[in-house]
Amino acid sequence: MTEPRDPQEQREPTQEEMAEMLAERLARTPVRDVLLQCMATFIDMAGVRLGMGPTGDDARDLPQARQAIEALRALLGVAEQELGAAQVRPFKEPLAVLQMAFSRASEERTDEPAPPPPPPDAGSRLWVPPGTPRGGDAR
Repeated sequence: MTEPRDPQEQREPTQEEMAEMLAERLARTPVRDVLLQCMATFIDMAGVRLGMGPTGDDARDLPQARQAIEALRALLGVAEQELGAAQVRPFKEPLAVLQMAFSRASEERTDEPAPPPPPPDAGSRLWVPPGTPRGGDAR
């Protein structure tokens, strides 16, 4: 006969417990590790969105590929400044390959009209209290 398990062991953690576990894990994880993992993830995402992944052209999405490439490029600059050139070197060649693949893929689509740029995000503008003069109207 097996002994009954403690009910505390069988229940799912609450949202608060999950948040606490995540906070503890983040407190122990070096930012360096997260930065390098993000860069590797953007390489994978860009490749998949360029149709270079296991699903081929089914996942092809050039605007998403461009975003992943640009995010990788931006993080590469931060990583080089913060971690040094030696840590960043393994990411430079994949970035160059992805940029070339994106360029080729974009040229293939030249017969299609370019999608319009996204509208400006209202959330990205600075909030100004009502009645405040704007853009050179300072009095």
